[in-house]
Amino acid sequence: METPAASDGLGKAPQTFLNIPRYSYYALGVLTVVNFLNYIDRQILPAVAPLMAEDLHLSDTEIGAMEAALLLSFTILAPLFGRLGDRYSRTKLMATAAVLWSIASALTGMMDHSPVLPGPIHFNVPVVQFTLSLSGVAILLCLVRATVGVGESSYSTITPSLIADYFPPQRRATALGIFQAAIPMGFALGYVIGVILARYFGWRLAFMIVGLPGLITAAFVWKLREPVRGAYDRDSHASRSEDHNIGAAVTLSTGSTGSGESWLRTSWRIIRTRDWFLCTAGYTALTFVLGAFATWANILLVRDKGMSVQGAGVTLGVVILIAGAAGTFGGGWLADRVARKRHNAYFLVCAASSFLGIIPAFISLSARNPYVFIPAIFLTVLFLFTNNAPFHAILVNSVSATVRATAVALNIVAIHIMGDVISRFGVGVLSDSLAAGRVRILSSLARGVGIDPISGHLTAALLVVPFALLISALFFLWGAGKPGQKAVASRL
Repeated sequence: METPAASDGLGKAPQTFLNIPRYSYYALGVLTVVNFLNYIDRQILPAVAPLMAEDLHLSDTEIGAMEAALLLSFTILAPLFGRLGDRYSRTKLMATAAVLWSIASALTGMMDHSPVLPGPIHFNVPVVQFTLSLSGVAILLCLVRATVGVGESSYSTITPSLIADYFPPQRRATALGIFQAAIPMGFALGYVIGVILARYFGWRLAFMIVGLPGLITAAFVWKLREPVRGAYDRDSHASRSEDHNIGAAVTLSTGSTGSGESWLRTSWRIIRTRDWFLCTAGYTALTFVLGAFATWANILLVRDKGMSVQGAGVTLGVVILIAGAAGTFGGGWLADRVARKRHNAYFLVCAASSFLGIIPAFISLSARNPYVFIPAIFLTVLFLFTNNAPFHAILVNSVSATVRATAVALNIVAIHIMGDVISRFGVGVLSDSLAAGRVRILSSLARGVGIDPISGHLTAALLVVPFALLISALFFLWGAGKPGQKAVASRL
């Protein structure tokens, strides 16, 4: 079967699906490097959080609030950028985003206490009977981190749709696996670079230094050529409609540009798509876990496991680099191979990896011996990142090419609002609440597994992680089953 592939002109000459032009790989490389820098910028704060907390007198709640602020702006603006990405130049939007988050990341290092800052704010959190307090400097840091989220929202929302137009369906999981491998690599080097720069130059300069590369690479993104939207999909709708994994929702807007449809109607049709709905639900629970790990793992190792700031940062960096990259590359490769024999391969790989992560996640929290909890963390990270490539392949293949950026944007809203915005901020609130002797149910559970909820309040708060992994596995397993006769909308 032939289709207009993205050759030197990205859509001018017909080629077979497997004859992918070199420019597509060049573009993938540029996009992956910028994504790599994106996650370094994002992970610098958790890496130096123990030093920031000591210098600025920040509580766990305030650290969690800064992380939540980034994710909230990231999430709220995702639908806007999704709509813009479906209508305007994606490369120009992403390059502008890279400049914005790089500048905002550098500004984080300039924040400090000042007489001109507003006083602390206080309000009650009824569910956990906790009074939330944010100091003036914490409020300012939340605003700066929210600006970082604005830039990252544009880039993360639009990029998967761009990659989907550079590569045919048969190679998208692998291509997205390469792109998503930048996440664990960025996480890893974010920890390592953060603690090393903080040790020799201080945590403030660490933020300023990591912002510079993003400004440089933004120029390469600006010059990327736009591929033809849906070039690889136009001649494959018929074959894909016979494949549940790839074509379950091609009817969303097959043969239509979607330009005459309102955003609300388009969004509703996307949400009703079975594969989009179930993969989003499964990845929301997984994102809850990823957010909790990204924000609190370094602090956990320092505070409750007795490691130094540098030792914890380097350990996490090495673990995430190896396990995260192996999981992301391996998940994409495995899913594409299994997909040759099973129509539901991507869902099955996601379900298995979420389920297999439950036991090592629990061991990493409860164990005190580094020879036990470090290998457990390695396995947890490996299984967490195995989901990345097959999940994103399900996501971009669940809808037609004309609305992919919008579908990704809606997915971002769901997984962050109901996932890591809750875990990054919520774990901090739970930790402070447990230290104050509240949240009795979680305290009892912690004591039952040998964790003191007072002295080990952060570890006790993170016991929500294994339960979230179980929920993730169940949703992906549901997606692997045969679709029912009724639309997902009837069950919403």
